[in-house]
Amino acid sequence: MATLKEIAELSDVSITTVSRILNNDTTLNVSNKTKEKVIEIANKLNYKTIGQRYKDRKAKKYKIGIAQMFELEEQKKDIYYIMMKNILEEVCLEKGIEVISLFRNKDKNFIKINKKKLDGIFPIGRFTLEEIADFESYTRNIVFIDSSPDELTYHSIIPNYQLGVRIALKHFLDKGHKDIGFIGSKYTFGNTKEWEIDSRYVYFKSFLEGHNLFNEKYIVECEMNSKSGYNNIIKFLKNSKLPSAFFISSDAIASGILKAFSEKNIRIPEDVSIITFNDTPLSEFATPALSSIRIFMREYADAAIRLMEELWEGEHGVKKVIMPCNLIERESVKDKNIGDI
Repeated sequence: MATLKEIAELSDVSITTVSRILNNDTTLNVSNKTKEKVIEIANKLNYKTIGQRYKDRKAKKYKIGIAQMFELEEQKKDIYYIMMKNILEEVCLEKGIEVISLFRNKDKNFIKINKKKLDGIFPIGRFTLEEIADFESYTRNIVFIDSSPDELTYHSIIPNYQLGVRIALKHFLDKGHKDIGFIGSKYTFGNTKEWEIDSRYVYFKSFLEGHNLFNEKYIVECEMNSKSGYNNIIKFLKNSKLPSAFFISSDAIASGILKAFSEKNIRIPEDVSIITFNDTPLSEFATPALSSIRIFMREYADAAIRLMEELWEGEHGVKKVIMPCNLIERESVKDKNIGDI
């Protein structure tokens, strides 16, 4: 059977472009001539997309396992991972893919609740080598989302943390802010759940050092949840002066920060400006609404499906996809260039 790679070579376009054309991706910006050429070549080679095969009664019904880094109680502290799972499930269902959740047993091993064979697994978050071995016991078709434990072995999709942090900090600078603080964890789980310096903190420090603006006294360390954010910002406020702006490394922390600021009559953005990371509803529906770095979750899910389709098609070569992000401006950043009115 023809592969996406063969079609791409004959069409003189990338494999990704071929996949998006054949899956009728309406967001793809290519000429009609290119689309027609790709479709014509695919038809000549009798190529069928995964979606087309699902519509064929004789086609295989694909089954995907989804594994979460945290147990449910931990997930409640950060809805980002719940949202990612829900959107991924939605895209799978649109494609006719059956979704099977994987759970940890009492020995912390990932298990299925039924005996159905898995055709692939989407692990969301970071996992130990032992947990990854659990996944491999079910299938070799694994696409990691939000981590990249082995770039030579597994497809993976991660956010562009460097871009996101740079966009946020540049926005602060453009609005006249010089004293910029960081709220979040300096150390978080790495790709295989070993503690390492958090990428957002690394890029935050590097960017501000490059502008001679990094100040250690404006760093507020906390765990990635609202309770820890609240407790640690309260401690900070007892002994330290506020910077003019804070970059908060996760929406999960932000609600605790807002609670503390409200109790201390600290106004946003009049007294301190804020930009968060992830852009979940916690930012969108906060008071005031918080500017945030958006992770495009739907695009994440679409990219994950495309990578899985390539595994099913027998495509060779491992891909690490770095997804873009963008700043959603709302009401939490003061323009100091204008001054008080």
